[in-house]
Amino acid sequence: MARSALIALAGLLLAGCGLFAPDKITGDDVERPPDSTFTPQVVMDNLERAFDNRDRNLYETLLDDAFWFTEADCRGDLLYYYGKEEELRIMGPRDGSSHGIFDIYRRIDWKFHPTRRYREFGRDHPDSFEGDPDGHPDEDWEVFRGRVEILLLKDANDGHRVDQVMTFKMREGDDGLWRIVRWMDDPLSTDCGEGESAKPAARPAWSRVKAVSGQDGSSRPLHRAHAPSASPRGIRAPAVAPLAGPLAKFEAGRASVFLDGDAHGAEIVDCH
Repeated sequence: MARSALIALAGLLLAGCGLFAPDKITGDDVERPPDSTFTPQVVMDNLERAFDNRDRNLYETLLDDAFWFTEADCRGDLLYYYGKEEELRIMGPRDGSSHGIFDIYRRIDWKFHPTRRYREFGRDHPDSFEGDPDGHPDEDWEVFRGRVEILLLKDANDGHRVDQVMTFKMREGDDGLWRIVRWMDDPLSTDCGEGESAKPAARPAWSRVKAVSGQDGSSRPLHRAHAPSASPRGIRAPAVAPLAGPLAKFEAGRASVFLDGDAHGAEIVDCH
């Protein structure tokens, strides 16, 4: 009798544990924090996550202090060029002092389709001039190249689709974390002609979306602003200050490198 009572009491206690225990938390209920960028691949994974979640804090951690964004036309002339501070202002500063792309669009989908990954050795990239953003003689960089698709939506019928080849170069910091030091966009093939041979792009370049959306908090269909007969050499981002000092040599001495690359793996863009 006593033994039966003990078994019954134990059963009640076990049932009570189930009755009063909190609901089980599954992996779907709590988003896993982003991994630290101890490998270059994690940088690319976190880049997609930062865009998909419109996470300005995560995005800022992925940019090196020496970060530069550039886009050149098919002749190698620079159209857009700016550093980390301007990039964060366009995308949306962490302190929320102004609205950027992460604030303007309610939905952003990022897809990276890699075509190449290679190591860019420092011995092959000496400084061509003081402050050369492409020179890194004392360290090796990791390079990812591929096609990026970005969907940006404000409302159901108000947004942009970007489809462009981009190159991301990363360096390892003193803390062992990898970050993006160079972001280079290829020109759209439709921008490679002049006069009658120039064609309006079906989708805008990422640089154009950034230039318009980031300058005044507004979003406008960019293909309307790009006249079919306009030369891409005349396009400039209105929000970007001109380069000064050593970096002004971008235009004169290093612009072609952004497009043509070198003999160590960077591909030549076919604009014909």
